[in-house]
Amino acid sequence: MSNRRDFLRKTLTGAAVLAVPAALANEAYAKPATLSTAFKIGHQFWQVRDMLEQDPDGTFKLMSRLGFEGVEYSGMADPPYPSAIKYRLLQNKYNLVCCGIHYSLTEWIQRGAEPKMEYNYILGNPDLSCHWLDPPQRGSLENYLSHAKRFNEYASEIKRNGFNFYYHNHAFEYTDVFNGKYAMDIMLENTDPALFFMQLHISGLPAALDLPKYIRNLGGRLLKLHVPVLDREGKVSISQDIIDAAKESGSCKWFIIEQSVPDKPTCESLARSVDILREMLIK
Repeated sequence: MSNRRDFLRKTLTGAAVLAVPAALANEAYAKPATLSTAFKIGHQFWQVRDMLEQDPDGTFKLMSRLGFEGVEYSGMADPPYPSAIKYRLLQNKYNLVCCGIHYSLTEWIQRGAEPKMEYNYILGNPDLSCHWLDPPQRGSLENYLSHAKRFNEYASEIKRNGFNFYYHNHAFEYTDVFNGKYAMDIMLENTDPALFFMQLHISGLPAALDLPKYIRNLGGRLLKLHVPVLDREGKVSISQDIIDAAKESGSCKWFIIEQSVPDKPTCESLARSVDILREMLIK
């Protein structure tokens, strides 16, 4: 079975394959981040994408200063490769790791798995996701069964090269209901539990859903938990029993803050969110 290093050697060509080892050999950035905590806290870059574009170094520095251990990319193109090299160097510089990346189903269909594996090998990221279905891709049982089949194929392909596949939900996977089952559960039931994992995003889920119980039922398929920590009034919106259920899963090691209220979180709200979540994780 080939690993990611073999895959990169066989598929990257030209400037990209030359630039990767040259850049990562730089003494200042050669050593990747080392993380000692059992449960780690990440931040999704989508919320600070404007800052990331304008000041990449300052953004990574801020993430490190606020206490994040990882960053999750969203809305990133796969090639051109220099962007992946740039971000990998900044990760290493500020002792951060890439804890995931988001691609829409349309991006998977249009470009396939290969460029994503190349890009994420450079980032040092083993976890690739689908995080979005366009409206025409929702709304019917046939659509979700088709997606499950496709996800099995993508997950199998990337697993052979050392990557994991995970799905990041929104609210619509729990408002689309067929034969009394949530669309998300239909996809889970029709995918290989050894290949298809979840990043459960808990915002906007039905009030009737018992989240701790639901998380326990996911078992080893819960790879990451996406949590808003504060509500619109600045009060804590995540409960300890949800965090405990994720910790008990045995598979969830990353707790990723998506503090979407306000839309552009302040340094103060992010710092407070990290502190609150850290306290809950060590209980």
